[in-house]
Amino acid sequence: MIAFFSGFLGVDRDWDFVRDIETNDRVLVGYSMGGRLTLHALIEGAPFDRAVIISAGLNLEEGREERRQRDEAWAKRFESDPWDELMLDWNAQPVFGGHVVERFEKDYDRSVLAQDLRETSPGVLPPLAPHLHKILIPVLWIAGELDKAYVEVGKRAVSLLPNAELWICPDAGHRVPWEQPDLFRARLREFVRAR
Repeated sequence: MIAFFSGFLGVDRDWDFVRDIETNDRVLVGYSMGGRLTLHALIEGAPFDRAVIISAGLNLEEGREERRQRDEAWAKRFESDPWDELMLDWNAQPVFGGHVVERFEKDYDRSVLAQDLRETSPGVLPPLAPHLHKILIPVLWIAGELDKAYVEVGKRAVSLLPNAELWICPDAGHRVPWEQPDLFRARLREFVRAR
């Protein structure tokens, strides 16, 4: 069984291309914001056998107020700005490296999106690094090779996790699964079948 924790603006259909991968283990896959939430769940003892963390941060130890303010500004925009303009600006953020995913306003409750930004900001949630040693299950940490900041986060994370490996996906940025779907699918299948 594979469960997915999507990133901000993620929708269930994002993962359709890997839903047929079979595993006897309980695997939790978390992407970006969902990766941070996955780590929180595992630290608190969520009953999974394996985890895959993709393009996730560890919540901030420094610069927390600046990030909280930035996420608050985005939250206000999600409450009020025209959707098409908002999506153009969201996808234009440097972290996405020019990769665009199409999102439709009808799929969301804007007040919930704003609340997510406020409550799950890396500047609000507690730092994760001091607690990673509590996650004993095998973890595959994934970062895109073009996403340099998150490659560094991945290196730090696997040095703190007791049973983790880092896979740096070639020719991918922050949105690894959708920038390199074939490579991601193959690596996920390899990990969940490993013994």
